[in-house]
Amino acid sequence: MSHLAEEYAKSCGVKIGKPVLNPHYFPVMHDQYITIHNDKKVQSKEYDMWSDVIEILRPHLGGIKIIQIGAHGEDRIEGVDDHLSTNTLKQCSYIIKNSLGHVGIDSVPIHIASALDKPVVGIYAHTYASTCSPLWNDKSKAITIESNRNGNKPSFSLQENPKTINLIKPEKIAKAVLDILNIDKKINHKTLHVGDLYSSNFVELIPSELSNVTANNIDVRMDYCHNEKVLTHVLQSNNVEVTTSKPIDLNLVRSGKIKKIIYKSDSFDMDFCKGVKESGIPHVLICMSSENLSKERSKNFDYLINYLNLQDLIKQNKNKVKVKDFGNIKIKSGKKVVCGDKIYDSYFDLTGRKNSDHFFIDLEFFRVYSDSDE
Repeated sequence: MSHLAEEYAKSCGVKIGKPVLNPHYFPVMHDQYITIHNDKKVQSKEYDMWSDVIEILRPHLGGIKIIQIGAHGEDRIEGVDDHLSTNTLKQCSYIIKNSLGHVGIDSVPIHIASALDKPVVGIYAHTYASTCSPLWNDKSKAITIESNRNGNKPSFSLQENPKTINLIKPEKIAKAVLDILNIDKKINHKTLHVGDLYSSNFVELIPSELSNVTANNIDVRMDYCHNEKVLTHVLQSNNVEVTTSKPIDLNLVRSGKIKKIIYKSDSFDMDFCKGVKESGIPHVLICMSSENLSKERSKNFDYLINYLNLQDLIKQNKNKVKVKDFGNIKIKSGKKVVCGDKIYDSYFDLTGRKNSDHFFIDLEFFRVYSDSDE
């Protein structure tokens, strides 16, 4: 498809010119650096794996720093060396002008870098890259990476769920950055799977022992270990969700510290369900038995009862990623699993990777990868 600038020029009867930029000084503490930009203004453009890109890049950059640019109020990307929030595009232009190159989403900094003839890597998903790719690179490289969108056309939507931009693998972006910087290094990192919930960012607490964890989003997994003493302790400093397979003390339910209850069971305790409903706490009932499902729905007709077959889930997820040897794969998770004072990437890791079912149950929270030559 034609570039938007070409269509605008055609409609206005003018030629495409090169922007005239007047960079304004902005203090930068580093001599050699690249810039990176993400933006939450358009959800479908926002890439969730920049920290993974940086982690892959870091060993190959030598002394080159990574500086995040953007407007005030944007979240800092994990792993950047500096986060410079600018007030004007002229200040942004100054930072980019003195950089070795730029990488980011489809946004203004991409085109500033191109106008300054700086090497640039741009990533695209919700629209065709050909319609808004960098226009003015002359002596420097401009690489555009477009999501495969699972074979679909662009959504052209400001909101996507799941986001197609996250189908771009972080190692592909990292390789492109090394390319524009003329760094001849091999990246062996290979993403095998990225779950739709990888960017969830919450904590699962296994209450088998006391923990002093504090976080905004905590799910206390009473279904793994029913320990009301630990739950009481956690509620002293956190508002939490609770996943349980047994009734819990209704005084805890009424404490005002539980935000949501997920009740998983083969059969449900009616008094507990009634108490939870009367408390006004959002709740989800999940029947784990296909044999009991009809009976439980009839008995509890005032409640919406969902059904979860773990074996079907495991079988389905085994088709998404083939793992020959769990010793050769690595996991990064959208949730951290806390048990006492220890933190794990998954319940699968907490249990010593002994039962692969735990891996497949939580697969959609993972980015699974290898960093070998295989």
